[in-house]
Amino acid sequence: MVVLGILALELLCVYVLGRRLLDGLVSRAARSGPLRRWATWTVLAPGVTLHEASHAVTATALLGRVVRFVPFAPRPLPDGGVLLGEVRWKPSRLPVLGGAIGRALVGLAPLLLVPAVVYAAGCVLVPGVALGDPPVDLVGGLFGDGASVGGVLWLLLALSASIGLLPSPVDHQDLPRALILLTLAAVAWVAWRGGVDAGDGTRLLTDAAAPLSFLAQLLAPPAAVALAGGALLRR
Repeated sequence: MVVLGILALELLCVYVLGRRLLDGLVSRAARSGPLRRWATWTVLAPGVTLHEASHAVTATALLGRVVRFVPFAPRPLPDGGVLLGEVRWKPSRLPVLGGAIGRALVGLAPLLLVPAVVYAAGCVLVPGVALGDPPVDLVGGLFGDGASVGGVLWLLLALSASIGLLPSPVDHQDLPRALILLTLAAVAWVAWRGGVDAGDGTRLLTDAAAPLSFLAQLLAPPAAVALAGGALLRR
């Protein structure tokens, strides 16, 4: 499916160029004077806050317990980096929710929840767009009747969220085991059903096309920001 290729390209942009953009902005801000540093923190604060909140919300939804929640408070690290925000949590004692799959869901939560919140905010702030409309309609709403205050506010939020949504390396530490477990579960399910014939396989792809297209549109702004920002930082 074409949409799967688009999603793969978007994730590649977010992870490679998005990481370069975020690291470049943070490192330059840390070495700059107070004015530039605080300007950078102002741009990053909404996105990082949404990032950390998505970890906390998902951990709580999976019956975990959040023991420390710092939405945005930049502080230098011994290795020269900067910690922008932090969430510490204890997983549930239930096998799946507190296991590798649950921990991976908490770690990767920003990739889905942050774009979803940005989309919902756009449906409120951008004229002529309502919940349920395709995310691409937000672009048309921004320029349909000229610029609006709500549209400008949404653009600023989308920019900040696009930079701050990327999960950190520690958020991915349980992903390999989670993928292995999910693959084994999928294989077991297919074997239990006696295999998937051509009709079932085609219907599965058809049913998945609409949600995958919606997800690709949600991830388009972060991918575009990563592509543009990552390229500009190379100069």
